Amino acid sequence: MRVAVLADIHGNLPACEAVLEDIKRQSPDAIIAAGDLCLRGAWPRETYELLHDACDDLLMGNTDCYVSGNYLSGAYREKEHWKTELLDWTRDQLGAEKTAKLGQLAFSRRYSPRKGQDLFVCHANPRNLEDSLEPTLDDHTLRRLLGHLDAAALAFGHLHFPYRRRLGRMVIADVASAGIPRDGDLRPAWGLFTWTPRGWRVQIRRVRYAVRRATSGLQERKVPGASLLIHKMLECRYRHHELMAQAARRHSGLPPYLKPPPGAPSHFKPLGHPVPVLPPPPGIEVPAPGQSTQVDEAADEVLAKLKLPEPTDVPVETEASSAEQSADSMDLPHDEGHDDHGDAPDSEPDTGT
Repeated sequence: MRVAVLADIHGNLPACEAVLEDIKRQSPDAIIAAGDLCLRGAWPRETYELLHDACDDLLMGNTDCYVSGNYLSGAYREKEHWKTELLDWTRDQLGAEKTAKLGQLAFSRRYSPRKGQDLFVCHANPRNLEDSLEPTLDDHTLRRLLGHLDAAALAFGHLHFPYRRRLGRMVIADVASAGIPRDGDLRPAWGLFTWTPRGWRVQIRRVRYAVRRATSGLQERKVPGASLLIHKMLECRYRHHELMAQAARRHSGLPPYLKPPPGAPSHFKPLGHPVPVLPPPPGIEVPAPGQSTQVDEAADEVLAKLKLPEPTDVPVETEASSAEQSADSMDLPHDEGHDDHGDAPDSEPDTGT
């Protein structure tokens, strides 16, 4: 059994098309989109329709709930805010029927190649749609969050920071983001889970796509908050990126990055090199484990009040270095971790960068 999992597409149609083309080449038995399908991109309706036609299952993400009106969080609850305008714009683009369908999506899905060896797929974590399973979380905290889960493998998104790790006999993998990566690599990510007699194996794959088409679409279609959304897309990293990157690479048994990853934007610096980015709001220094996304959202409110410069170096298409184009996968029951096969031209061997 082979299951393709993509998540956090966020209405980025060019990225979604590129990911689905790569998925099609892998010929999986099932394709599932694990939430956050439409909000924050220029093509919410077109992206939803493409995913609906191409995927076997669509799952609910937190932003799908915001759009459908199931519940709201953060600034999306404010009456006068660019995020509220973005919600209204997205609902208008989707139409009433598709907006309602977002609120009816399932929370999770299981794939069972053999009894007791399930692959569990959800958006953020098996308990809710909001709390991130960041690579900085220790094993004790993860066991509190996942100890109830009866599965051999867990696929999720929400963090936009692809990585893999093992928790006891369970392999867990953040496969996102297929629309707005935040790990320093502009290329969209997705995960391929393969069941073998040795257990579940997971490969994080990266693909090239037309970045300039995605950014110009936000401007041309007058998406509320377009300048900030473009900034976030091109920045493609958290303000505390290095903490998560170090943890993600450690869990994958990889050394720190000494050079930018393939697909990195021009401003990217390897680990250990400080990057001048907007600091978080006053009083917020370093996030506690699992809190990086909340700190980043708070800092967005500072960014939203600034006049951001127009992007001058938007790449037409992300590029991949031929030296970094081997595929990597992780076995479930074995400690040695990963094997390079060299058979995936656009895959990313380093999943936490």
